[in-house]
Amino acid sequence: MNEKVSVIIPAKDEANCIGELIARTKISLAKHKVEIIVVDDGSKDNTKEIASSSGAIAISHVKTLGKGAAMKTGASAASGDILVFLDGDGAHNPEDIPNVITPVLQNRADLVIGSRNFRGSRTLGSYLPRRITNKLASLVTSIIISFLLPLTTWFKCPMKWIGIADAECGFKVVSREKWRQFDLVSQGFEIESEIIYEAAKNKLTIHNAPISCNWNSKVSRLSIVRDGLQTLRLLFSKLITDMGERQGNQSKSK
Repeated sequence: MNEKVSVIIPAKDEANCIGELIARTKISLAKHKVEIIVVDDGSKDNTKEIASSSGAIAISHVKTLGKGAAMKTGASAASGDILVFLDGDGAHNPEDIPNVITPVLQNRADLVIGSRNFRGSRTLGSYLPRRITNKLASLVTSIIISFLLPLTTWFKCPMKWIGIADAECGFKVVSREKWRQFDLVSQGFEIESEIIYEAAKNKLTIHNAPISCNWNSKVSRLSIVRDGLQTLRLLFSKLITDMGERQGNQSKSK
């Protein structure tokens, strides 16, 4: 396999687990050319130092900018053909990476979303409110990209059901070439749904892949209400913008 894999890990105050996560990621991708990029998003501990001593490329934000900002920083620094995004809190199992990248390597998918709700997934722990809101967010995202996006772009995107099993999951794989097509504006957690929106807008093939997840690994920094509302505002703002651009282009062509 000639493709180089860049694993991008946004992290904030993850000194307790980042070293082990890097070590396990290296082992899981031993058959690939790989680089691991840890973006320290304004940590107050020694996350950056541990990441660097563990063999990762360590990049640091002087102050906390948000998960989305960290992901974009990591992608800008990546040199690999395939970008893998992995949460830094130990919730994701890096041993799942080879299976999740396979559809992209085989050109069967442009974006692969790791799913904690897809058939074959394995989860440890059960925090019911997170599970319910996760499924609701995934349903809303699916409706937006399947029906509202084609309407607002005057069917530039085909109207078809695109089922997203886990819209909020931070475990995603995309080629660097496709990533460059995305017009990403979010700085926070809402980037997870924005990536899916941009993939659908660019008519990319989206796949769900089962992953294992430790729900009990750490208390999530994701706010169900605040971040959920921010995500909805972002997606509807992009819908309105895309509709306006389409109407503007039609007016110019007359």
